[in-house]
Amino acid sequence: MNKNTLLLIRHLILLTILVFSSTDIALSQTVKATRKDELSKIRLKRIGEFEQPVIGPNHPDVLSSKNRAGFETGQVVKIDGTYHMFINEMFERPHRDMRIAYWTSGDAIHWKRQSTLVESIPGRSPSNLRSEVWVTAVEFNEDENAWNIFYVAYRAGDKTKDEIEGNDYAGRIWRAKSVIPGRKGIAGPYADMGIVLQPDENSQPWEGQQAVATFNPYKVGDRWYAFYDGHNHVPQGPWPTGMATATKLSGPWTRMPEGHNPIPLTEIFNENAQVTELKDGRYLTVFDSFGDQEIGYSLSTDGIHWNHETRIKVQSQKNLWGDPGDHAMRTPLCAIEEEDGTFTVIYTALTSKNGKKFYAVGKCTLGWE
Repeated sequence: MNKNTLLLIRHLILLTILVFSSTDIALSQTVKATRKDELSKIRLKRIGEFEQPVIGPNHPDVLSSKNRAGFETGQVVKIDGTYHMFINEMFERPHRDMRIAYWTSGDAIHWKRQSTLVESIPGRSPSNLRSEVWVTAVEFNEDENAWNIFYVAYRAGDKTKDEIEGNDYAGRIWRAKSVIPGRKGIAGPYADMGIVLQPDENSQPWEGQQAVATFNPYKVGDRWYAFYDGHNHVPQGPWPTGMATATKLSGPWTRMPEGHNPIPLTEIFNENAQVTELKDGRYLTVFDSFGDQEIGYSLSTDGIHWNHETRIKVQSQKNLWGDPGDHAMRTPLCAIEEEDGTFTVIYTALTSKNGKKFYAVGKCTLGWE
């Protein structure tokens, strides 16, 4: 076989590989587009709701704990028939005087406050790096055989650096571990283990001055992923969301690359994305978005690539207790897939009654259309 024949055979082999590779890439892109198109056609609907807040300003435990402004952000998990809620209490000024509390319920309607888990440090200032604390996630860490909570700690703005004193800056994500081992140790107490994500040389331009804001880990296969938020105060920008990843829940955590981050969940605003791995292998996230009495949700086939949000009202006109406004409806804390295939959603919303404002806790049930 002469040299020219060998060269011709080599070119034919390379051409064949290129054709098949191009076909595989095109097929992969077609499958992804088809799956995304299919997900966009799958919708949730509200199929039930509790007609009033499940925790309002006159709840006995709200009164005894002197919680004057209400609740916002956190996560609810269901273990052996009991709902466990890790939630932020705004005990004096809303969004300023913060503590992290632990509540439980057998039916997601009747709730009992169990304890305070984390306190902020009084005296809001640029040098107080724990001026506010906001719990955003709770997960069981198999490697440690212990529950972990994740919370954001902020400092106040520094006016000498042209920052806004009343705004939150330089969020740092703390991981705390239950000191009681095993799944029965969910009630805590919790000990700080360290910071897992914070502003540093790996911060991305879209994160802005508030990041890192919220942190919500979930597992896909043998890897962990987490949504985290950002926002720029001056000039004011949107509230985008990115993702970080780790091989272990305890870290180290690294940001997903720019191009993937930020992800296109919403155009302007989303916060506190909570992820549920569905029984059919898909992933559902619910989050705070815009709209009167609305939350946003998104679906994913792989837990990494997410479609654009769909919004859904959590209160009907006949049971409308939440105030109107984009920032009156606050954060969903879960979408727990129940045995019957429905989803229990616990959320917070501003309600005004007799001239008093309070961020109450509500409940609704969602199901597939």
